[in-house]
Amino acid sequence: MLRQLPRSLRMTSRLRTQVNYATNSPTGQSQIPVTRALEIGRWAEKLKAAGIEDTEFNLKCIVSHVLKQKFNSVPDSFAQLKFNPGQLADFERFLEARCARMPLQHIVGEWDFMDITLKTSPSVFIPRPETEEFMRLVIEDHKNAKSVDLLEVGCGSGAMSLSMLHSLPQVEATAIERSKAATVLAAENAKMLGLLDRFRVHNHTMEEDKYLPEELKDQKYDLIISNPPYVKTEEFQFLHPEVVVYENLNALDGGSDGLRVARLVFDLACRHLRPGGKLWLELGNDHPPLVKTIMNLKYEGRLKFVASYSDQYKRERFVQIEKV
Repeated sequence: MLRQLPRSLRMTSRLRTQVNYATNSPTGQSQIPVTRALEIGRWAEKLKAAGIEDTEFNLKCIVSHVLKQKFNSVPDSFAQLKFNPGQLADFERFLEARCARMPLQHIVGEWDFMDITLKTSPSVFIPRPETEEFMRLVIEDHKNAKSVDLLEVGCGSGAMSLSMLHSLPQVEATAIERSKAATVLAAENAKMLGLLDRFRVHNHTMEEDKYLPEELKDQKYDLIISNPPYVKTEEFQFLHPEVVVYENLNALDGGSDGLRVARLVFDLACRHLRPGGKLWLELGNDHPPLVKTIMNLKYEGRLKFVASYSDQYKRERFVQIEKV
């Protein structure tokens, strides 16, 4: 199965319209060794020149996609693999897109998150490997619970809720998402994974005093999870070009201190968490100490800062809060 790359990649609007995400592979035509296709195009060098890391991984992902084979079934050497002319055309087109910095996830149209495979879309933020770490912590914290009513704020593709539903059969999940495209995609992923009976997603923009849709206004939950926008507005100038071009920037902009949406989630938790319920957030690496201060100053007697956790890069990014 395919694994997550650390960064998304950019391409021009003209080239973007040329990329067809469905592979057209005519049969019964002459076969071209994959190694020859690589040699003719010097694709590894082109990828490196475009600033793309891990060129071998990128090539193997695209080869497996073109041949419609599982990533792990494709040998590293490619020596025994062959393209027909249609597959070669797809291969070259996809690699041109990759060199133009289109995200690999959008080229192949799906991506693995923990133990599930999700459809991806250019309109929806691509879940990162660190979010897998975050969800492992949440799942571990709730694996022995008899039942869990889960609310996710800003579900995007549905990666976090659906991975938890896949891991823990005692979980029922509700999600809100302000993007209509993401709402549709999350529902499609739930259906594809056979989890739609335990997953409900609502297209809703969270606002002060209107945190949930009208039909959920009286609901209480055992657990709220969110990976809200946490990039400070002033930091957008430092983002990688591929993020600016391809990612949904609304899913990144956290305001002046990066906590604009998180503050709304705090207030939502006060109203919609059951006593003893947990709020888990994935935030920026400078946010946990600030969140602890906010809990002590503004939410004393309502929410309690429990702990913060670091990701694989030793950055303190995950926060656990409890409803008093």
